[in-house]
Amino acid sequence: MIMKNLKLMILPLILFGLMAVSCSDDDDSSNGDSDSIVGTWKVTDAWQNDESIYTQLLLVAYCPLQNEYNFLNDNSLRIDTFIEGDAPMNCAESETQTGSWSVENGVYSVNINDETSSTTVDFSDANHFTTELDFEGQIVKLEFTRQ
Repeated sequence: MIMKNLKLMILPLILFGLMAVSCSDDDDSSNGDSDSIVGTWKVTDAWQNDESIYTQLLLVAYCPLQNEYNFLNDNSLRIDTFIEGDAPMNCAESETQTGSWSVENGVYSVNINDETSSTTVDFSDANHFTTELDFEGQIVKLEFTRQ
């Protein structure tokens, strides 16, 4: 059942990437204020029903899990995406997606291609945050780690 759900979760993981928040470490804030989300982030773990499914996801979606989410101080977003290359786990760079992000009362919103998605994130420390995604009644918790 988990493997079937994992295959169904590949698309939402990619889509979630569109709503994830991240920024580049080398972006300087002109006023010294910087949101915790500013930086470059990657998905580094995933749980379903309190059980880690990340290793299983790597088997079916290795390259999409290499996507990097870059949240910039100017509230822009750049997602560097990867697709399978000439062999499994040999990822090739794909299109770069751009958009914008904002935060209000702890809820992060991302706008890409005039579509906005919002989610609450929980920062465990300056280098890790988690968020939950509901896909077809299945709750998946994702951990992002600063790169």
